[in-house]
Amino acid sequence: MDLNVSNSILPMQTRQLVFGWIDYSIFIALLGISLLIGVYFGIYKKQNSTSEYLFGGKRMNYIAVATSILASLLSGITFLGIPTEVYLHGSQYFTVCISAFILGPIIAYIVIPHFNKLQISSSYEYLELRFTQSIRTLAASLYIISLFVYMPVVIYVPALAFSQVTGFSVHAITPIFSLVCITYTSMGGIKAVVWTDTIQFFFTIAGLSAVLIIGLISIGGVSELWRIADEGQRLQFFNMDPSPFKKNTFWVITVGMTVSMLSRFGLGQKFVQRFLAVKSQAEMKKAVLLTVTGWAMLQAASVFIGLLMYASYHNCDPLKAKLVNRIDQTLPYYVMDIGANLRGLPGIFLAGIVSSALSTMSASLNTLAGTIYKTYINRHIADDPKRDSKAANIMKVISVIAGLITIGAVFVIERLGTVFEMAISFSSVTEGALLGLFTVGMLCPWVGKKGAITGAYVSLVIMGWIVGSTQWYIMNKKIMSPSLPTSIDACPNSINETLAGMSSGTTTMPDRLSEEKEEEKAPMIIYHLAVLYYTLLGSLIVIVVSCVTSFVVGETDLSKVEPDHILPFMRRFLPRKRSYMEIPIKDIERETNYDAKH
Repeated sequence: MDLNVSNSILPMQTRQLVFGWIDYSIFIALLGISLLIGVYFGIYKKQNSTSEYLFGGKRMNYIAVATSILASLLSGITFLGIPTEVYLHGSQYFTVCISAFILGPIIAYIVIPHFNKLQISSSYEYLELRFTQSIRTLAASLYIISLFVYMPVVIYVPALAFSQVTGFSVHAITPIFSLVCITYTSMGGIKAVVWTDTIQFFFTIAGLSAVLIIGLISIGGVSELWRIADEGQRLQFFNMDPSPFKKNTFWVITVGMTVSMLSRFGLGQKFVQRFLAVKSQAEMKKAVLLTVTGWAMLQAASVFIGLLMYASYHNCDPLKAKLVNRIDQTLPYYVMDIGANLRGLPGIFLAGIVSSALSTMSASLNTLAGTIYKTYINRHIADDPKRDSKAANIMKVISVIAGLITIGAVFVIERLGTVFEMAISFSSVTEGALLGLFTVGMLCPWVGKKGAITGAYVSLVIMGWIVGSTQWYIMNKKIMSPSLPTSIDACPNSINETLAGMSSGTTTMPDRLSEEKEEEKAPMIIYHLAVLYYTLLGSLIVIVVSCVTSFVVGETDLSKVEPDHILPFMRRFLPRKRSYMEIPIKDIERETNYDAKH
C-alpha cells in the first residue's frame, strides 16, 4: 500500500469520506465493552454503600486509578481542540508540558497529603472545617454548576467528529453516547468508571498512535513536517510577549494552564475522589506523578498531530475550501483522509475520541451524584437505619437525571466558539472562585468566613460578566481570534471555481456603513483577555476581596484557627500555643505521697 502523498494536498479531498463496516464494528465493540463492565459491577458486584459507590471501598489499585484520571483529563477536547489550536496558532501550546511538571509536586506533596491528613472524603469538607458549612455548600454548588456546563462540551466533541465522518446528525448521535455512559456509570459506580476508563484509555492511545504513525508516513517524515511547519510560521515555542491579551505566548500557556489545572485537577472533587480511593498516601503520590507525566506526553502528541494537519493542508485549508463546516471538524476529516485506504484506522481513531469523552463524562456523573447527595440530601436521611443502601440508589438516580440534562444542553453548545475555548471559558467562571477559596483557606489564616464568601461572590459576578459578554461577542462575530495564515492555492480547480463564485461581487454602501458602525462599538479590552488567564483572574479577585473584607470587618481571631487547616509553612503567622512542662508520672506520684504524709 502506497502511503506517500503530495505535500500540498491529499487527493481524497475531492470525494466523500465515509466509515466502513470495520470502523463501525470497532466503535460498537467499544460501547459494548463499556456497557458490560457497568452491568458486571452493577449486578454481580453490587455497589450498595456510599463507600463502595464513590470510593470503591478505598482499595483501588493506584495504576488503574492513575489511568482512569488520565483518561478523564484527556477528553475529546484534548484530541480535537489542541490540534485545532496548533493548526491555527502554532506550536506554542507545547509549553504546557512545563505546567505538568510544576503541578505534579504541588499536588502530590502539598494538596493530597493535606486532605489525607484531615481524613476527609470530599475536598469541600475542608472548606467546612476551615470556614463554615455555608461556604462548603457554596463551593460544592459552584462545582456542580461547572460540571453541568462542562459535560455538554465534552459529549459534543465526539458527536461532532462522528457527524463529520458518517453524516449522522449531531443531535441524533449525542443521546446514544450519553445513554451508554449514563447506564454503566449509574449501575457500576466508581469501580465501573475506573475500569471502563482504563479500557477506553487503550482505545484512545491506539487511535492517537495510529494517526501519528500514518500521518508522518503520509507527509514524508519528520524533516518534511518540520520544514513545512517552519515555512508556515507554526513552529513557535518561546514567544515571551508578556501581554495578557495575546492568547499564545509562553507566559499565558505556562502560567494560565498551571493555575487552571491546579484548580481542576488538584482541587476538583472528580479527581480528589479517585485519589482518595487509593489505599495509602504513598500510592496516592505515585498516582499523581504517573498521571501528570502521562498527561504531558499526550499533550505533546496532540501538538504534533496539529502540526501534521497543517503540513497536509497548508495549501488547501478544509474550512476555507468548504470541506468541513466547523474548524473543529478538521482533525476527523484529516484522519478519514490519510486513512481512506487503511480499513479500521478511522474507526480506531474515532473510538479513541469517544473513549476519552465517555471517561470524562462518566467520572463527572459519578462525582456529581456524590457531591449533590453529600451537599443537599445526606443530612435529611441521617437518622434512617437504611441510609447507606438508600444513598447508593439515590446517587444512581442523580446520575441518570444529570446525564439527561447534559443531552439537552448540547443544543446550546454548537452555537459558540471552538471547543477548546468553550471548555476553558465556561469552567473558568467557577474554577477561579473555587481556587481562590481553597487558596485563602490554606494560605491566609487571617481570612474568615465573611471575607471568603464575599470574595467568592464578587469573583463569580465579575468573571460571569466577562465570560458571558465575551461569548456573546464571539457569537455575534464581534470578536474574532486572529490565526496564522492558511491558503487554498492548491485546492482542486472545482473547489476554487466554486469559492470564486461565492466571493464575487462588491461591497455595497450599506455594508460599509454597517462595518463602520461595528468599529465604533468595539468590545472593551477586557474581553480580549487570554482565555487561559480567566481562572487566574477569578482566583486573584477572591484573594484580594476576601483579605480586604476580613481586615475591614475584623472577623478573624487567629487564636481560633486550627493549625492543621493551614499549610505548614504558613503556620508561623498563627499565635504560639501555651507550652506546658512535661512532668514524669513517677514525680507526680512522689509529690502526692509526700503531701499525704505531711
